[in-house]
Amino acid sequence: MPYSVGTVRDLPVRALKLCGLTWSGDLLWFSEGVLNQIIAVDPATGAVQHRIPCAGIRSDLTTLGGRLIQVAGEERALRVIDPGTGEMIIELPNPRPGEDLSGLEATQHGIWLGFANRRVIELRTIGGMRLVDTVPVRVAPAGVTVSDNYLVYSDYHGATICVVDLETKREVAAYSVAGGPTGLTWDGSRIWYCDHTTLQLRAIAVPGVSG
Repeated sequence: MPYSVGTVRDLPVRALKLCGLTWSGDLLWFSEGVLNQIIAVDPATGAVQHRIPCAGIRSDLTTLGGRLIQVAGEERALRVIDPGTGEMIIELPNPRPGEDLSGLEATQHGIWLGFANRRVIELRTIGGMRLVDTVPVRVAPAGVTVSDNYLVYSDYHGATICVVDLETKREVAAYSVAGGPTGLTWDGSRIWYCDHTTLQLRAIAVPGVSG
């Protein structure tokens, strides 16, 4: 039975379809799948700081080395974008062509990719996308983030955020949240999620999952 947890911050945003979410160190970036834009907002005020057009937005979003990476296009490729200019630098193919790449998080150890149809989250090398590790999950992951020794994924249909211990690869907690969580990110103290249902960016504080 998931624990119920309330939000500690709610930011309504102008959007029609919230997809991905990432933290750049001072701003929250979210991707919008109808307007096809990636938008940066101030986490304290919700004020829009940047807008970047990005055709074919599909699911999650992450940052790596100051660049944005967005899942985009029919094949759900990894589109690397310069946040300053909005220009696409390169587009990397989906490492599992034709499969539903739904979650994304880049870390110092590699890039985590969640596949909804396979119910797995994979760790791959940033260069070459070589498979390093696989973590089975209970349900289709709608978004993925990482905090220290924990892998966190969102269950959209179950309105739940799930926490996996990376050492044991076992789910250690599940938190029932408001709305429908999709994209996830970690700001060093809180987990933020896109609430697809009410079109807000929402933060929760999860005991034991700290930066």
